[in-house]
This record gives sequence, C-alpha cells and structure tokens, in this order.
Amino acid sequence: MSLYAEQEKAAVIQRLRPDFIIHDAQLLDGGLSNRCMKLSASDGRQFVWRPKSEATKVFGLSRQHEHDALLIASESGLAASPIALYSDGLLNAWVQGEVLDGIALDSIAILQAKVHDLPLLANRFDPFEKGLHYFSHLSPTLMSDDIKAIHCHFQHHAFKSELALTTCHYDLGYYNLIKCPAGELKIIDWEYAALGDPALDLVMTSLANDIELETLVNHYCRIRRMDNVALWQETCARWLPVAYYLGVLWFSLGYQLYGQPLYQYRALRFTSVLKDSLLQ
Repeated sequence: MSLYAEQEKAAVIQRLRPDFIIHDAQLLDGGLSNRCMKLSASDGRQFVWRPKSEATKVFGLSRQHEHDALLIASESGLAASPIALYSDGLLNAWVQGEVLDGIALDSIAILQAKVHDLPLLANRFDPFEKGLHYFSHLSPTLMSDDIKAIHCHFQHHAFKSELALTTCHYDLGYYNLIKCPAGELKIIDWEYAALGDPALDLVMTSLANDIELETLVNHYCRIRRMDNVALWQETCARWLPVAYYLGVLWFSLGYQLYGQPLYQYRALRFTSVLKDSLLQ
C-alpha cells in the first residue's frame, strides 16, 4: 500500500469523526469516477465512502444527485439508503452479498423496468450536453482527428426522442448488482442516475451486460405491457451510436486520468465502430 493511499484512508477516518468512529478503511477496486473505500466502524456497521474528486469533476458527477437517487431507489427496495452527505463525499451503507458475474435477460429487463418506474429525479441527463462536457475536459494530446470528427458529427446532429423521460440508472451492469443473503438484488453505484430518455438507458444496459439490444427491448416492452414496441426499437437503434460516442469520450477521459491501457483500447474500439459507420 502506498504512502498516499494510507494518507487518504487516515484523512477519511479523521473526516468522519465524531459522527462515525472508523477503525478500518480499505480502498475498493474498480470505478473510474471515484476512489471509494469500504469502512468498518467501531459499532460493527460497514459503509462505503464515495468522495468528491478530480474524476467526479471531469465526469460531471454530483454526490448530491447520487444521494437523491439513492433515497428514491431505497424507498422502492432497489438500493440501500444513503447514510450521510458531506461537502467532500457521500457515505453509503455497505451492501452485504455477492457481486454478480452475469445476469439473465429476464432479470435485467425486470430491474430496468423497476428503475424506470421510480419517481422522477430532479437532475436531467442530456447526452449531447454530457458529450460537450467530456470533450471540454479531454487533453489536446488525446484529441485525435477521428475523435474531433466524431464529436463534431454528434454535436451537429443532436436530437430528442418522442419517449417520456423517466428516472434512469445509466450504468445498470451486472457488476453493479449485489445478490443479498436473502436472495434479493440491490443496485449500487447510482452516480450517473438522472431523469433521461429510457431508451438510451436500455442501450447502456445492453452494452454493459453484452445483451443483444433488440431482444432486451422486446422483453422490456413485454414486462411493461407496451404496445408501441416498434417505436422503442427504432428509438433504441437511434441512440446506439450516441452511446458509442459517449463511450469514446468517457474511456478517453479514463485513460487520461489513470493511464490504464484497457480504457485506451475501449476508446479506440468505439472510435473504430463510429468511424466505419459514420465517417466514411
């Protein structure tokens, strides 16, 4: 463990006193937009500390918005309640259970429908505004001609669909699902949650879980007893390149922040897909 990491842990432990007496802190793996810690308190409770950081600024995230999303989701049993919101981070309950390594089509479609049935969030997600934000934080050294052309294309072809906005998670991957001891599933990592287009949320979910989009949409529409399946299919197909566009910028920013080759590879993969389909 590096000296910097130890200093980070000590700072969080001190920050939470006297509200919470923490005797152990462990940095958690995974997650680009946060450097989370699992905390164990003297009274036996366990928490997750989700700090504000340079990464949350770069990705345009708000712990206040995450807190509000958790409050709404916890009332419906989809998430654990937030514990406390601080100026420099969010303290959440640690969800006991096992992180999934995959999920069945019906299960994820049901969860997606439940998320979209939640009360509406106040913060709104516009993918084209988010693209502008991501691009504005991208280093000039990473702004290839392809990325510039892709960004320009989507900013000049912004659109809105005919679907009513709903609460969306926008990162509903199996890796954000915990199977609790009683068997129920809890959704974690609500930092991207917002009021937005549910079809784009479905696209993000299909990509995150490597599920064929058309099949997911059919199951989702059946669960929600919707007749306008063709409209949903058309809307999701229209959003798919936009999801790739955001992926190009998101993974490029991740590579910029942390230098991990995997993020560079994924950014290049999405760039290649869009270059072949849009820029020829």
